This record gives sequence, structure tokens and C-alpha cells, in this order.
Amino acid sequence: MLKVNGKDVEWREGLSFSELYRQIGYTISNPRVIVKVNGEKIAKAERKEYNIPDSAEIEVINTLCGG
Repeated sequence: MLKVNGKDVEWREGLSFSELYRQIGYTISNPRVIVKVNGEKIAKAERKEYNIPDSAEIEVINTLCGG
């Protein structure tokens, strides 16, 4: 189980950020966001190969605002 922005999200081996984004409601696979895993910022270039650990606390922060 993961905590994403304070909410429980199911974890599985090999979970990608694209899949995680879909699970939390994003409709595009590569949104413009800042991502922190256990307090450490994960660069956009690193996310494709990053192994999301079980029990991680993840923050996904939008960088674009609509109006």
C-alpha cells in the first residue's frame, strides 16, 4: 500500500508512475507534476525507470493551474 497525497493507493511490483497517475485520477500518462517519494524529489527523466517502493509516501504536485 502507498500513501499518495495522504490517501491509500494499492501498490504492486513494477508499478510505474504512468499507472500511478491513472490510479489517482490523471487522464494523461505524463502530466506536468512534481513528484516526491519519501520526501525525495524524483526528476522527470528518472521516473520512467524508477521502482516505486511498497509503503512509500508520495506527493504529486500539479505545476499547471487552469482558469
